[in-house]
Amino acid sequence: MTQAIRPTFINCARCGTEKKVGRGGPIPAYCSAACRNALSNERARKDGRYEQRLVKMRARAAAQREAEARPCPYCGSPMTNPRRVQCGAPECKRQFRNARQAEFQRKHKAEHGVYYSRQYDGDRVKAYRITCIQCGTEAVVTKPTSRYCSHSCWYKASHARHAQVELAWKPLLRAPRLATVILLRPLRRRWFSACCPMCSTWFITDNPRDRNCSRRCSRRAAKDRRRAMERDAFVQHVSRPDVYERDQWTCQLCGEAVLRDEVVPHPQAPTLDHIIALSRGGTHEPANVQLAHFYCNLIKNDGEWADVGRRPAA
Repeated sequence: MTQAIRPTFINCARCGTEKKVGRGGPIPAYCSAACRNALSNERARKDGRYEQRLVKMRARAAAQREAEARPCPYCGSPMTNPRRVQCGAPECKRQFRNARQAEFQRKHKAEHGVYYSRQYDGDRVKAYRITCIQCGTEAVVTKPTSRYCSHSCWYKASHARHAQVELAWKPLLRAPRLATVILLRPLRRRWFSACCPMCSTWFITDNPRDRNCSRRCSRRAAKDRRRAMERDAFVQHVSRPDVYERDQWTCQLCGEAVLRDEVVPHPQAPTLDHIIALSRGGTHEPANVQLAHFYCNLIKNDGEWADVGRRPAA
C-alpha cells in the first residue's frame, strides 16, 4: 500500500498565503485562525445564521438588563444601566447634584469645621428676624434685606415664577404657523448709569450697587480696599484719575512724566504709591497717595525711595 506524501507547504484556502506544514498533526487548510474565523463568519452571513445569532444575543442582553433593572432613587423609573445613579431626567440630575454637593459640604465641615463655600466668609451674626415669603416661617438671618429663610425656599419661589411665565407664554408660542404673533415681553429691569471711580468711564448697569465699569476695575478697587483693611488702615475712597490729574501725570518719586496709555506691567505705566506704606501704619486716602511709575513703585516697595538710575524702556 502506497503511503500518502505529507506536503511541506500549503496555500491558505481563503487568502492564498503560503504556509509551512509541521511534521505532525492534521494538515491545515488555512494560514491562521483569523482566516479560518473570517471564512466562517462570511459563510454565516451568507446563510443568515449571523443575524439570527445576533438577534438572540441582543434579546438575551435586553432580558438580562430588565431583570437587573433598579429603580431611580428620585423618581422610581427603571434604570437598565448598572452604572447609572439616576435615570437621567433633568429634575433627577438636579437632585443628584444637590445631594452630592451637600455631602461634600458636610464632609468638609466635619474635617475643617466650616463649609467649603463659607471658608472665606467673615464673621456673620444672625441678628435680623424676618418672615419667609415662601413658607411663612419666622427665621433669624444675617441680612436685613433677606426675604427667604433658606436656599430651598428661594429655589422653590424662583421655580414657581419661571413656571408661571412659561404657562403664560406657551399658548402664544404654540400658535398656528399662518398667524403672525408678535411677542413683546415687558421690561423687568431698571437700568442705571454711573461713572467708574477707577478709570472715569461712564457705564450702564442694571444693578444700582455696581460702582465699577468692568471686572478689571472691580479687582483693582477691591485690591486697594483689601490691602488697606488687612493692615487696619483707615479706608477712604481714592479716585485714580483725580490723583493723576492732581500730580499732573508726573512721577512723584523720580520727577519724570508717566505714559498715560500704558498699563502694568509696563515699567512707565502710572500706578498709585502710598507715601507712608500701609505696612508701616499709613492710611488709604487721597492725602497719603501719589502718582508713580510702576518701576519706581517696585523699587520703593514699602521702604524709602532710592533712585537707582534710568528707568528701563518699553
